[in-house]
Amino acid sequence: MTSSFSGLTNASGALAAQRYALEVTGQNIANAGTPGYTRQRAELAATGPVTGVPSLYSIAQASTGVTVSGTSRLDDSVLDVRVRIEHDKNSYAQTSTSQLSGVESLFNEPSDTGLAEQLGAMWNAWSVVANNPADGAARSVVLQKSATVAATLNTTASALNDLTQGTSAQLDQAVVDLNTAAGSLAQINAAMAVAKATGASVNSLSDQRDALLLTLADKAGAQAVLQADGSATVTLGGQPLVTGNVASTVAVGAGNQLTVGGTPAGTAGGVAQGLVDALTTTIPSFVSQLDAVAASLASTVNAAHQAGFDLSGAAGTQFFSGTTAATIAVAITDPSKIAASGVPGGNLDASTALALSAMGSASGGADSTYKDLIGTLASQVQRSTQTAAVQAAVTTSVDAQAQSVGGVSFDEETTNMLTYQRAYQASSRVLTTVDDMLDTLINRTGRAGL
Repeated sequence: MTSSFSGLTNASGALAAQRYALEVTGQNIANAGTPGYTRQRAELAATGPVTGVPSLYSIAQASTGVTVSGTSRLDDSVLDVRVRIEHDKNSYAQTSTSQLSGVESLFNEPSDTGLAEQLGAMWNAWSVVANNPADGAARSVVLQKSATVAATLNTTASALNDLTQGTSAQLDQAVVDLNTAAGSLAQINAAMAVAKATGASVNSLSDQRDALLLTLADKAGAQAVLQADGSATVTLGGQPLVTGNVASTVAVGAGNQLTVGGTPAGTAGGVAQGLVDALTTTIPSFVSQLDAVAASLASTVNAAHQAGFDLSGAAGTQFFSGTTAATIAVAITDPSKIAASGVPGGNLDASTALALSAMGSASGGADSTYKDLIGTLASQVQRSTQTAAVQAAVTTSVDAQAQSVGGVSFDEETTNMLTYQRAYQASSRVLTTVDDMLDTLINRTGRAGL
């Protein structure tokens, strides 16, 4: 005689655990490579006595088993907040560094073709004229070297303007991505409210919610507060971005300030704030400093040139036109109009040319101003690069901590499956032993000696 003993405690508990291991845990492994997936754990609950099973078939009066009452996400809400904070800082640091590196690449210093070298070549050309004021070729070289300096200033100013336009386009795209993520989060909030009300599992929705919150933190440093139903309320720069199933629209307002629902937002973070700072502070600062170089060059050279006299003995005119990096240009084209002389009629005098050749080392001159610009830029790039490197390391560390809590481990899941398998095998052995004992008692008792 054989029996199934399907109601026994050990068998039902092991069978439930085995089923979970094969189905739910197997699903975890299948999702192990999915970004934003958080591993889950079965919550086992005791079951009451199995009805309809005679007490003859119970083991030690333990007629209860276990069942899977639900699944829990193995995440750490505090660590999730930390992850979003560090990603916000990291995105801002990386964006700021990228913008400064973009500015640095436009100046190409130090190099043999940079503005510093060209300024030196221009002053040396004036020195050659001072040695031979009547040499037309030397005067032509002065015009050529000066035009090169002006052209470099023009080109750099234009490149800075192009960088501004490119950064503005990046900010517009970041805002589009931000609005898309906010809209998706509002939909997730609505779905979570329905799932909570109907008792359905919200684990998958929670994974999507956390991924969107991380995106919002990366893009603009948005801050989130989780509600009792699992939905998230998000603010950006102190303004409500997502509340329930409603998402406000983010836009770029006057002065490149972010607005939320038409209301100016405070300081944000992430990529968007890095781009805003580049547009409002970083790039304009170096445009202003480059304009100061052009203004210093034009004012000092023009002042000295207008105080001198050309080969015909006429008073010198303005050498440079324009006062900004974008507009500066050489104003004269005739080499004989270069005012190298410092005395009327002394066309072979070279005092003005000599004075101009010494301007490269003058305190507060164009060279000095340009060196200050390059020094400031180099210092900011170095500091920003170091900050970004440190922040990247911190972010990586925090991500690793979060992954160790909520990430799926193939080794762990395999071990769990083996544990459930062994438990099932042990329960099966108990059933087999009991079945053999009953078979002996029923079929073989009283047959001794036969």
